[in-house]
Amino acid sequence: MTAADPGLTKTDIIAAVTDILTSEALGNQAYVAIGEDLRGKWPTESVRLFEDRYGIVAVVVYDTWAELSSGWPEAQGALVTIISKHVSQAEPKAWDGYLVLMTTGPMAAQDSAIAAQIRYDVHRVRKLLATGDDMRTVADVRRVLLPLLPLESVLQLADAESVLDLLPELLSTKNIEPGAVEALISAFLEQQPLVEALHDQRIGP
Repeated sequence: MTAADPGLTKTDIIAAVTDILTSEALGNQAYVAIGEDLRGKWPTESVRLFEDRYGIVAVVVYDTWAELSSGWPEAQGALVTIISKHVSQAEPKAWDGYLVLMTTGPMAAQDSAIAAQIRYDVHRVRKLLATGDDMRTVADVRRVLLPLLPLESVLQLADAESVLDLLPELLSTKNIEPGAVEALISAFLEQQPLVEALHDQRIGP
């Protein structure tokens, strides 16, 4: 697969996600694939489950945007069921679930508001969403998964810090907890995993 290719198939995306999340390059921060025997019922067969010490990730790939936009609540329910059945409430990962919703199909411009609603619906699990317009190459898939990975700095920190300093106050107007934003900024600057930073900020010292 090269940047010149017209797009990615469902098989390409699943393979890329698996390679990225379980890469040996991540060391002890790599995810481990969860066996299909624990998968349960999902709205599509193109599902892969992963876990690390801090969270569980479900990656669901749909053929079309219409299938994604109508099927995501069922996928969310399936992930919540897995977490409730197989993870003790005392474990950190009981509170850190990610649902990665992907489709090889494009999304109509008029549906952008629906996509935003899905992304910002975090009352049960956090969500990442990408369509065929977003994923043309494996590099695009990696970009979608960056919130789940140890961050590689792509900015000169001296330039980024002045902008990042403004984020807690700006996001507080959207009812986003400043402490969580500060924890994420600190993790970004130190190139640490975002999920781990959120977990540590939630439970405290």
